[in-house]
Amino acid sequence: MTDAASARTIALLDDHILIVDGLAQWIESNAPDFTVVAVSGSWEALIAHESFPPDVVLMARVMESTTTLSQRIRICSDAGARVVVMSTEGGPEAEADTLEAGADAFVPKSRPAEALLDAARRVLGDEEAGKDCPSAPPPSLPTALDEWQRRVLRLYATGQSTVDIALIEGVRFERVRGALKQIRAMYETQGRVVATRDDLLRRAAEDGYLSD
Repeated sequence: MTDAASARTIALLDDHILIVDGLAQWIESNAPDFTVVAVSGSWEALIAHESFPPDVVLMARVMESTTTLSQRIRICSDAGARVVVMSTEGGPEAEADTLEAGADAFVPKSRPAEALLDAARRVLGDEEAGKDCPSAPPPSLPTALDEWQRRVLRLYATGQSTVDIALIEGVRFERVRGALKQIRAMYETQGRVVATRDDLLRRAAEDGYLSD
């Protein structure tokens, strides 16, 4: 285990404070090579924090701030921090725009916490990050959806992201992501196509899961 004195420092920035609070707890429990030194829902509060700059800033791509993404990244970089940007938009255009703005790495918020930490390790020079991580045991698959899973699907059908659903339901976004993953796996074992969001919602509608 990495000694606490040699652990690299990381700051978390997202105006959805529930997200960074949950992520901070996960890092403290699962990533001894990092020390969380700041958790902030405000850009101004982050740069005024006594621990700024940390080794890595993990920040949301979109925030309520008078500064632009490129300005926030440049300030962090000029201060000596590496920047990993997490985004509810996971497409190639969002990634390209983020990297062009100067970010060291881009990770969609739909990815698990491990992916964010692997990105942080890579930008700090650990080229082996993520290569030897043991695979998690496959989750048990539902044969029918419970009421909470149905609510997730109904919210998903209205265009809500996994992060938005987590905030609405008062749970961590990993739980929402895991539920959708299990639902997809259930349909796949039935031989029913769920390759896209539309496919998934079509299957759910066929089974009556989108109605109240």
